Amino acid sequence: MEESFGKRKIFATILTSFLFSLVLTLLSVLERDTGESGLEIILIPIFAAFIVAGIIVCFGLITSAIIEFIICKIGSNYNISVPMYIVSHAAMGLLIGRLIFGFWGLYTYTGGLCATVFASIDMWLLFRVKKGKGTSEEILKIYLWAILTVIVVTLSLFLFIQFF
Repeated sequence: MEESFGKRKIFATILTSFLFSLVLTLLSVLERDTGESGLEIILIPIFAAFIVAGIIVCFGLITSAIIEFIICKIGSNYNISVPMYIVSHAAMGLLIGRLIFGFWGLYTYTGGLCATVFASIDMWLLFRVKKGKGTSEEILKIYLWAILTVIVVTLSLFLFIQFF
């Protein structure tokens, strides 16, 4: 599983933080008050992406490396190790969220969901690299599509709030 270890982890961190910021933006639009100007809709994804990326880098990358090391030592049967890898990440995401916030709440479950998304993207990238499809041009296209999606959704929601 150790093919392009660092690139996979950083790429999965960036995509997970983008996805999380999109979800947080949509939730903030649903919970907004009528008097808000809409600037919050633009600022929330930016700050959320930085916060999520920081938490994933501080806690998630170390945990992911440990989980991957243990699973590689057990064996490389992909029918068993990939689901075990994803479930282990989900469990550790819940545990880390519980330790950070001290209670079982929305943020704890969001940590488990982010860890699951991170592990799924990481495994997807691993299999793309193993097939020889993980070129830098393709990674650049995925980055650009993710950034463009965040920008389009955020601006659309901002304009929706301004006019309705």
